[in-house]
Amino acid sequence: MPGTAAPDRDERKLGQRVREALGTETIDDRDPLFVEAGVERVGDGIHARPELAPGAEYEVVVACAGKGRIRLSIGGEPTRRGVRCDGVPTTRRASGSRQAIEIDATGEAGAAGMVGWRVSKVKK
Repeated sequence: MPGTAAPDRDERKLGQRVREALGTETIDDRDPLFVEAGVERVGDGIHARPELAPGAEYEVVVACAGKGRIRLSIGGEPTRRGVRCDGVPTTRRASGSRQAIEIDATGEAGAAGMVGWRVSKVKK
């Protein structure tokens, strides 16, 4: 069909938009504050379990690009409303503990696109 973009091309563009929103397109794994990051299809969701050092403070950033909304929960605490897939990052602080923190995101009905997360240690 003319005028219809291929799904894989859309995913690349949306994934790039998410990486830009998260600031991960230029991050270096050797950065001592960087913990982990990733990008997934909204349909696959996020189910990350990073281990964070007890007593340390972290910043968890999630961004979604595409259409619709995602349900987001960080450390077992859901956001009050769904997060729009508009490419605008949502940021939360989290404290490290002996257990891995849970970062979960699932698409609401009709949601599509790419969703990503970044976890970084907060500079003291």
